[in-house]
Amino acid sequence: MNPLHDKDEPAPARAKERRCRVFLLIVSSSLALMIAGALVFVATDRGPPPYTMLVGAGVGLTLIACLCEIARLRRITRAHALAMIGTNDGMWEWDPVNKELKVGRRLSSILGYADNFLSDSEQWTRLIHPDDRAGYHEAVASHLKGITPHFYHEYRVQAADGAYRWLAARGVAQRDRRGVARLMAGSITDISERRADEARIRYLAHHDSLTGLPNRSQLMEQVPRLIARAAGRGDMLGVLFIDLDRFKTINDAMGHSVGDMMLKSVARRIAEALRPLDQVYRQGGDEFIAVLPEISGAGDAGHVAERILEAVTRPMREAGLDLHTAATIGIALFPGDGADAETLLRNADTAMYAAKARGGSSCHFFSEQMNERLQRRVALEAALRNAIAGGQMELHYQPQVNVADGRVVGAEALLRWRHEGRLIPPDHFIPVAEETGMIHTIGEWVLDTAISQAARWHADCATPPRVAINLSPRQFWHSGLARGIIRRLQGHRLPAGSIELEVTESVLIQPEGPAIGELRALRQHGLHLALDDFGTGYSSLSYLRNLPVNRLKIDKSFIFPLAGQRAENPQDAAAIVRAIIAMAHSLSLSVVAEGVETAAHLQTLKVMGCDLYQGYLLSPALPADQFAANFLRPT
Repeated sequence: MNPLHDKDEPAPARAKERRCRVFLLIVSSSLALMIAGALVFVATDRGPPPYTMLVGAGVGLTLIACLCEIARLRRITRAHALAMIGTNDGMWEWDPVNKELKVGRRLSSILGYADNFLSDSEQWTRLIHPDDRAGYHEAVASHLKGITPHFYHEYRVQAADGAYRWLAARGVAQRDRRGVARLMAGSITDISERRADEARIRYLAHHDSLTGLPNRSQLMEQVPRLIARAAGRGDMLGVLFIDLDRFKTINDAMGHSVGDMMLKSVARRIAEALRPLDQVYRQGGDEFIAVLPEISGAGDAGHVAERILEAVTRPMREAGLDLHTAATIGIALFPGDGADAETLLRNADTAMYAAKARGGSSCHFFSEQMNERLQRRVALEAALRNAIAGGQMELHYQPQVNVADGRVVGAEALLRWRHEGRLIPPDHFIPVAEETGMIHTIGEWVLDTAISQAARWHADCATPPRVAINLSPRQFWHSGLARGIIRRLQGHRLPAGSIELEVTESVLIQPEGPAIGELRALRQHGLHLALDDFGTGYSSLSYLRNLPVNRLKIDKSFIFPLAGQRAENPQDAAAIVRAIIAMAHSLSLSVVAEGVETAAHLQTLKVMGCDLYQGYLLSPALPADQFAANFLRPT
């Protein structure tokens, strides 16, 4: 710790101590003269006059009082200096009249200068950062004029090493009877570390911590200004919504650390592909936004997008691994595709999803038709939510027929949505229900309704049909699906063999997932299982061998060409169907043909040895009471 320095003492205290020292010197001199005179009187055998003794006593008392006052002032100034050292503050005093500036040793130490490095306040002003001088002068002038009760200002001062340090200066002026400032004194604190922390906080609030790119918060601050500038200049502006393809697969397979390295590499590549005026932001996750000001048209935005696609597609070498990814980009242009930031971003996002729907790894410009489709999609989603709550869902049943003897042995429960007086088929709304998560609510209602209907037919009909119920792959994402189905069967006292559950081949995407275990539990309990739309998805013979299914359902796209009318290569279609039937029988599985519409279809399937069929040849799907009236015989 630096020793105390008289310059670090408060100026008023030092002035008072100096005045006491002068007064003490005068009193001491007078006392000395008085004592000398007294000695003269003693030497001449004359005693000192009485008044001399009284004056001497008074002077002595005054001397003692002055010594005590000096000691008290020294304690006060010493304590004040210690406090300043403890707070790491430096002291200063300034004469506003002659501009003399004096600073303490601590302030010199903060800035790295030698003691007494300043001759006047002008020299101090030259050390202040040029951007901060006006504010500093204004703060000083405001206090000198009495506008502010005290002086306080934060500003940058150049240190001996050439770097600027942030200082917080505070002080107060001493004024004469007319209110004119004659002296100003105070302290200075080094706040460089605090300012650096604040700058880091501001940076993190506006930048992505992983890639260092500006984040969405900064995007939403800057884009409106860029739009206003483009509108004023009559320019166009492009917004590119960039989404990485297959990033989640890489992140899940190789870990988040590898995924983070890829994101940083992609961020650098996108930035390098842009023009000098352009800026890229990280939207979040694997999404980036590029803003292109001052473009002449769609061609400029398209060229930049193509450069980004090429840069992102190049192989990456990270942590000793060869990584590959691609990107899909949606493009929206100001002013044609939107006049504000939210609209441009939303339309660029819409265009990106349109490109994803076409296979991804490409760029796509927004069009109003996309917006119309999006609006229809949003309206459909809202209506679907109301349909679930309002009881607009219905189950219709299509008969499944034995090919050999024509008996109705089963009924597939097919979901219908009665909306605005018409029935909407499931392929129009089931994808929306799956994407939004509403499929779980719909699926529960279908299970409740179909199993209840099967129980009524089992109680009322002589030969009740086995009811087939379709399950969405997403219903397996929630645990307890098998337990819930079994509980329903037990609640209705319905034999497990009365129900067949149909799943699509998409359950094979994750053979290690919960779906296979749930299906095995259902199969062990006695329920029948069918693999729907066989041959159209992710068919794998190795998985099929391990699946606990009883039956394969051949998709109607393979059945239609069998009639030979307006069909290409009917012989190839027949060969495929014949092979599926033979394979299924070799695995002890029965086969259902879907979409049988003509007698020619049925005859061909009979020759091939198909077990069951369903389709418009016999009947479309019907409401439960109409199905029972047409195909079931009461007990």
